[in-house]
Amino acid sequence: MITVLSTSATILGNFILVTASFLTLIILIRVFAWKNLTGIFEQRAEKIAGEIDAAEEKNQAAAALVKQRQVELEQSRMEGKKIIQDAVARAKVEKKHIVDQADVEAQALKDKAKLEIAAEKREAQEQLKVQVASLAVDLAGKIILEDLDQAAHSALIDRYIDRLGEK
Repeated sequence: MITVLSTSATILGNFILVTASFLTLIILIRVFAWKNLTGIFEQRAEKIAGEIDAAEEKNQAAAALVKQRQVELEQSRMEGKKIIQDAVARAKVEKKHIVDQADVEAQALKDKAKLEIAAEKREAQEQLKVQVASLAVDLAGKIILEDLDQAAHSALIDRYIDRLGEK
């Protein structure tokens, strides 16, 4: 039994010694190293919290930038549409101007052609008048069998042409 007691006493002594050593170690750590250990953990926690806050700020800044870019993109689209609408409006105005100018030029060409036709008609009438007068004088000369002088010819021609114009 002594062996059992001595073994029990040894185990109990070892247990007390280990427990006392552990408690002494905890007290020493608490007195000398606890502030350093907790300080390291607090610094680590603050660093992580700061990184999380910085990440959230960057995320918010990125979201704001995305929103700003979307607004700018929409404004660019609106400006593009306005530019296209302005270009279409200017093209319509230019088209109307060109058509109006073409109409004016066409009317001017028509008027010029009418004037040329009227001038050619007058010229043809004058030539016809001279030819008719010449024929009338020749015919009258043959009918009368005498030669008329130039003044008599002209008077005869004018009377004949006047009568033709009345008919």
